Amino acid sequence: MSSITLTTGMRQNLLALQSTNVLQEMTQQRLATGKKVNSALDNPSNFFTALAHNNRANDLLSFKDGISEAIQTIKAADTAITGITKLIESAKAVAESAKSALAAGTGSASQTLTINAATSITAGTTISIGGTAFTAVAGTATTATTFSIDSGTTTGIAAALATAINAATETRPMSASVNGSALTVTATTAGATMGATDIEYSAALSLAYSESAVAATGDLTSKLAQYSTLMNQLDDLKSDAFYKGKNLLGGASTTANDMTVRFGNSHNLAVASFDGSRSGLALDATLTSTSEATLQASIDKLEAGLETLRTKSSDLSSNLAIVSARNEWITGIAETLQTGAANLTLADANEEGANMLMLQTRQSISTSALSMSAQAAQSVLRLFQ
Repeated sequence: MSSITLTTGMRQNLLALQSTNVLQEMTQQRLATGKKVNSALDNPSNFFTALAHNNRANDLLSFKDGISEAIQTIKAADTAITGITKLIESAKAVAESAKSALAAGTGSASQTLTINAATSITAGTTISIGGTAFTAVAGTATTATTFSIDSGTTTGIAAALATAINAATETRPMSASVNGSALTVTATTAGATMGATDIEYSAALSLAYSESAVAATGDLTSKLAQYSTLMNQLDDLKSDAFYKGKNLLGGASTTANDMTVRFGNSHNLAVASFDGSRSGLALDATLTSTSEATLQASIDKLEAGLETLRTKSSDLSSNLAIVSARNEWITGIAETLQTGAANLTLADANEEGANMLMLQTRQSISTSALSMSAQAAQSVLRLFQ
């Protein structure tokens, strides 16, 4: 082809047509792909910057599935806490009812009160017997409602308490006899009995005193059974609180149930598990109905268990807020990165469409100009015709 000689006009028109074709092909590619930067050859700076933005967005978005599962795991644990809370509240109501049923028990003619630990009974502590409060004092008892603990022995304190009960200056519907460290308190009114609540002391003195049981009514027996059922159901609910094999109520003795939520960039959140079972919350498996004090001690444990659950629920809520915020942030920053990459590489369809129309027009003009440039040579050809 190099041996073919073109006129200056034809060569200039040919070059213009070739340039137009190159631009037209580039514009066609932009319209087809929607991008003005399709490779590093088009614009190295924009291409690699956009690639970095997209890579980071994809890396962050890859953590969203794990974050979504973590959110569901936390929600499952919190739902279980709500259920366990309701069971404990029911158990507390049952225990309160058991106290009322105990007070209405059948009773017996007498009850035995045993002094178990002399050192646990200190000056100022009280014990209620038959509706009368007797106070321990150091030194000599000066009234009919005080008893001396100076002996420092269980037998000595038992004798002192019996003396106060049997005080000659008082008319009480009961009497006491002593056998070592045990007092037998007997109702003296004809037909009267000693009820379960006739001997009462604080839970703090449960090691110092013990009393014989009073026959339970059918209602009390039913309450005790209801409580045990609730505790069993509590443990069952705790065991069912897992999501995808992870149970945040499964126990804190090991880290097997702890959860680590990964957010990318080497950042994560550790969500600790805890023991949400009856034993983990330090609740009694059964109610002991020997006295109101023992029932109240179980109620106190239920209240403490409720407080523990409230604290754990608050911790889970905080963790859920953190994970949800991270999840939303990843969605937002990924969109920002992808938008930034698009701004660097995407083509303006309107602009490229206008370019294509102009290039097509230029192509037609260049073709016509090339044809006109060839007319001079055609005139020479006619001389030979």
